[in-house]
Amino acid sequence: MKRLLPVIIAVLLFSCQGIQIKKKPEARIKNFDIQSISLYDITLLFDVEVTNPYPLNLKLQDIAFTFFIEGKQFFKTSTARGLKIKANGKESSIFTVNLKYKDIIKIIQDYTKKDYLNCVVDTVITIPLPDLPGLQDNIAFSYKLKKQIPAIKPSIKIANFKVKLPTKKEIADALIKSGQQNLNSGTIQNMFEDLLSGKKTKTAADLTKLDLKLKVNFDILMTNKTKAKLNFKKLNYKFSVNNKHLVDGITTDIVNKANISVLHIANEFSTKEMSSSLIKTFKKRKGSYSLQGDSLIQLPSSIRKNPLKLEFNEKGEFNF
Repeated sequence: MKRLLPVIIAVLLFSCQGIQIKKKPEARIKNFDIQSISLYDITLLFDVEVTNPYPLNLKLQDIAFTFFIEGKQFFKTSTARGLKIKANGKESSIFTVNLKYKDIIKIIQDYTKKDYLNCVVDTVITIPLPDLPGLQDNIAFSYKLKKQIPAIKPSIKIANFKVKLPTKKEIADALIKSGQQNLNSGTIQNMFEDLLSGKKTKTAADLTKLDLKLKVNFDILMTNKTKAKLNFKKLNYKFSVNNKHLVDGITTDIVNKANISVLHIANEFSTKEMSSSLIKTFKKRKGSYSLQGDSLIQLPSSIRKNPLKLEFNEKGEFNF
């Protein structure tokens, strides 16, 4: 009896309110856009809205997506996420699907000759209907969505890495501040000169006890091996060497030319961060790096009106 009660109530409500059984729910795609992008993947956003004309709750059963890139079927996926739609109500929910560039490259033979790729998504939204006389089991809505996405195949390189030799005065001021004014600033400067040039050094002071600011400059060379031009406006970055944080900040010193962008970094770090791994990097004149951060890029207005955040999470080796 308890199981039949909701059905009985629903039938009575349908009858009392004079609602026609033929009236059906509605579903639409309110928005279809690029949510986020990195150098290796892109996430598409689907904002789905469902209208429920019935005096009882409904639940979204399934959304199926079939992706086509440049006319070739890429993959199929679906979500069974249960969006609940209140009686006589309207609800919306955002769904996302992530596409990997390495997988797209496998199906597009002339990928490097592309700037933008035509993406078509066949979308089917399925909603189960109440178990009442005169109603089918479910109702489905089909949409064909179109969006161009940038073709990206990146190459990252760290170049022109330089640390400026501190002056005797800068060293003397740091020694006074640390209470080590008994040490000779000239001797310590010679130590820095040997260290920064990769020569064998004699330890003249414990650098981790000095708060001496060292200026560092380097370039991030980003080449996109396709015809898409990624015009960077600014870069928020966090740069580490041999798994140790070195500098972070924001740069707008960027030159975009054809498919190459040169992002210049000018920053400083304290000798307190001169770990053994960083000293080892200077001695060998090479090391590993990691670059995290994001930059704003402007896509053609036909694709997206507002700038899009492109995320970085790069690792590699560099020499200087």
